[in-house]
Amino acid sequence: MKLFRWFVFFYISLLTCVASAQPYFIRNDSIPVKINGSYITNPWAGGINFIQASEIDLNQDGIKDLFIFDRTGNKIRTFINNGTANNVDYRYAPQYESKFPNLHDWALLRDYNCDGKEDIFSYSGGGFAVYKNTSSIANGLQFTLVTPLQYSMYYPPSVTTIYNLYISSVDIPAITDIDGDGDLDIITFGILGTYLEYHQNQSMELYGSCDSLKFQIKNNCWGFAAESPYTNIFTLHDTCSGNIANPGLAIDTIAAGGVRSADRHSGSCELCLDLNGDGDKDLVVGGVSYNNLTAVTNGGSPLLANMTAVDPAFPSHDSSTTAVNMTLFPCAYYLDVNNDGKKDLLVSPNAPNVSENFNSLIYYKNIGTSSYPVFQFQQSNLLQDNMIEVGEGAYPVLFDYDNDGLKDLFVGNYGYFNTPNYTHQIAQFRNTGTASNPQFELITRDYANLSSLGIANMMPAFGDLDGDGDADMIIGGLDGKLQYFENNAPIGSPANFVLSQANFKNSFNHPIDIGDCAAPQIVDVDNDGKNDLVIGGRNGKITYYHHTGIGTEHVPVMDSVTNYWGDVKVTQYGYTTGYSTPFVFKQSGVTKLLAGSEEGHLRLYGNIDGNLNGSFTMLDSVYLNIYEGTRTALTGADITNDGYMDLIIGNYAGGVSYYKGCSTILSINNIDNSVHWHFDLFPNPADNTVNVKIQMDNNNAYTLDLYTIMGQLVMSQKIINNTAVLRTGNLSQGIYICKVSEINNSGNKINSLVKRIVIQH
Repeated sequence: MKLFRWFVFFYISLLTCVASAQPYFIRNDSIPVKINGSYITNPWAGGINFIQASEIDLNQDGIKDLFIFDRTGNKIRTFINNGTANNVDYRYAPQYESKFPNLHDWALLRDYNCDGKEDIFSYSGGGFAVYKNTSSIANGLQFTLVTPLQYSMYYPPSVTTIYNLYISSVDIPAITDIDGDGDLDIITFGILGTYLEYHQNQSMELYGSCDSLKFQIKNNCWGFAAESPYTNIFTLHDTCSGNIANPGLAIDTIAAGGVRSADRHSGSCELCLDLNGDGDKDLVVGGVSYNNLTAVTNGGSPLLANMTAVDPAFPSHDSSTTAVNMTLFPCAYYLDVNNDGKKDLLVSPNAPNVSENFNSLIYYKNIGTSSYPVFQFQQSNLLQDNMIEVGEGAYPVLFDYDNDGLKDLFVGNYGYFNTPNYTHQIAQFRNTGTASNPQFELITRDYANLSSLGIANMMPAFGDLDGDGDADMIIGGLDGKLQYFENNAPIGSPANFVLSQANFKNSFNHPIDIGDCAAPQIVDVDNDGKNDLVIGGRNGKITYYHHTGIGTEHVPVMDSVTNYWGDVKVTQYGYTTGYSTPFVFKQSGVTKLLAGSEEGHLRLYGNIDGNLNGSFTMLDSVYLNIYEGTRTALTGADITNDGYMDLIIGNYAGGVSYYKGCSTILSINNIDNSVHWHFDLFPNPADNTVNVKIQMDNNNAYTLDLYTIMGQLVMSQKIINNTAVLRTGNLSQGIYICKVSEINNSGNKINSLVKRIVIQH
């Protein structure tokens, strides 16, 4: 402990020295963005593709917020609901994302123990895990694992052995109260498909309480309906031998020790809700090979389902309602989107990489009642219309194309889904702000009509390659090749790029080809005054091409130095692909490399200057713990004119995020010396708890954010009645930064103060 205290003292005394050792960045959403003439709400939220939606109170204010789980990179995104009546009013709030455990494939939030707080149900090898929501005002958002794999009794009463309640990684079950007794049941297709299994939760029957998860199959042909094994057509009034009294289709196979496999079931998603106000649960189902949702009407009762009608064009209540038609595998989610007290319908594909990625969140407003919903189409791009969103894959580059001294933003993409192909484009956002206060406006989604060239996975780079004083353009493609565009505009005029050499060649007249997914950057690597090329690729390595010409050639001369530059390889353990995206930059005259990756984290490398043919030193494999999703790509420049480089990071969900550069985490606050309040922290150093007390209150509200010294947000919570208690027992020893912000009546942060906390256990 004495050694730790000495280290803390020494570390604090050297903070300014440590700050100069590597750049620091804080996630920020302060730069405004316009699309179609209007400012968008969540420009830097990072995009969405193939999502599952649930509601949950993230900030403990009594209003249900929005939880989004995107199958693209298993990325969680969280949105605070401002609660404006009869309006969709979500604000992106990434500080809550780290509060959730690592989830993959599918995740739904449902309140299983009737405490008003949504718990987590998420895929876990051959079934699902459950995490209990143990959040409180004092402790903020938190979850505790209840079971890593939920079981069910499949063949009562003759066979009492339990098996994992099987749900595949591509299925999404219905988790709801089927029999009306207050606890949560499960509806899912059986392993062989065709029939729906009803797993009844026995919590109320056994304990008279809904706070347990003890399942028993009650019906292995729920509703006497069967889906064709070859199409998504349902047959009603199936005989379902032995269905109710003794459910047991395929019982002999499993009871005899047969292997349970999902090979015969390709994928489906189920949503159960009362569509016609008769008190029982109907079914809305989507299939992996289809573009529609099918509604199956339950003409029975909560205790005995009996499906009596099928609507393959759901929802189609009247001529003004558009039925779902989404390629591929649409799935439905039921939650109140517009704060009118009635649950609405959201639809999104559950088929990563082979479905709609730009208009991939359909919103149907419930214009009926809570007991008899009527869904009316509103839009096909909910949330996406308020983000920088370029479909699938986002590859940002900062470049002053109009020579006004302000860096503009270009975002390439893998493509916008367009059956049966993708449309590949580069979006152009002009910087319409000032040197210190940037703001961007979308000019076009197809810069220079580059989509006409058919370059898949367009990754642009800008820099002067022919030595004429203006920036040229290189575009990397899916095929691993480069396209070279010369800028022939007069000096000082907006760029005008003309394709000068397709399949850009080296000095031996051979096309440069790095394999797949060329991710170029134009940069002077060896400080000889001529720009070189560094190129990332699908294999996770970085290729270095040196400018060997005199520097003023119409077509620059580039020759390969190495296809394994610096021994950098960002491939995740166990994978054969890495999708490296290099960003070489100078910090205080020292060359460094940040690399994006398929895994999503950024890697920081040093020991580059004077060592271009050697192995670089990896300084950090999860740089600042930044995670914006899979297949990250990045660009940087000082766009706020404060002396610090800023970062813009793209990801494969098609969006971008902005990180403001600073010297240390202490730079995040804008302390106003005119504020008349302050706050105390005690004890400090602390062990398991820290008390926060606002002094000389302004009668305003306050929030608290806790950061690591490296800038990672680890905790956020409201300050109630001028006091808060931080639970720090699960934090590692070290120095943390506590930022307290004053909130005015409009919900805006108007003043912030920070203090250091030392945690020691």
